[in-house]
Amino acid sequence: LDTLSLADWNVPSLCPAWRVRDVVAHIVYGPTEPPAATLLAVMRGGFRINRVVAESARRWGQQEPAALVRRLREIVDDRREPLFVGAAHVLADLVAHDLDIRRPLGRPRPMPPEAFRLTADLMAGTGGPLGAVFARSPRRTVQRLRLVARDLEWNHGEGPEVYGTAEALLLAITGRPVEPGELTGPGASMILARI
Repeated sequence: LDTLSLADWNVPSLCPAWRVRDVVAHIVYGPTEPPAATLLAVMRGGFRINRVVAESARRWGQQEPAALVRRLREIVDDRREPLFVGAAHVLADLVAHDLDIRRPLGRPRPMPPEAFRLTADLMAGTGGPLGAVFARSPRRTVQRLRLVARDLEWNHGEGPEVYGTAEALLLAITGRPVEPGELTGPGASMILARI
């Protein structure tokens, strides 16, 4: 984040209606929001969690980039967990949002294998109430497909195979756009139709 220009902070991220700064704000404030404040915001928002999360990220994102980076440094060792989710979900959120920032800015970086595996396994199994924060439940997105990472050792599920890099597979699992040709195999067209 220290290397971003002011223009970079305002680039649209992969999260609809969020700029890079809004994603960073969500990362640095979401996990440390007091449970009572979260619950109150959800109730005031009519229990429309996506709307509440999006509005809070845009509100927090109005801060100067330096303040957001400073806040990230302050909480880097914080172990609080947001209401309704655990530490594994916080890590998965960070890994996915890293892509939301890096992809639009054209800043490639190798996917950390263990963080990817934990995130991909968790996300691929996410359905039910937690699946509501996605446009489509990740579990439904990958159902009856076998996902196989080409750049590290990981696979998930049974069915027609979908091959891709860990990054491309994680984007697909979480309903984010992938570039043409990033996913291949007999199941690629099926998963692309679901995202």
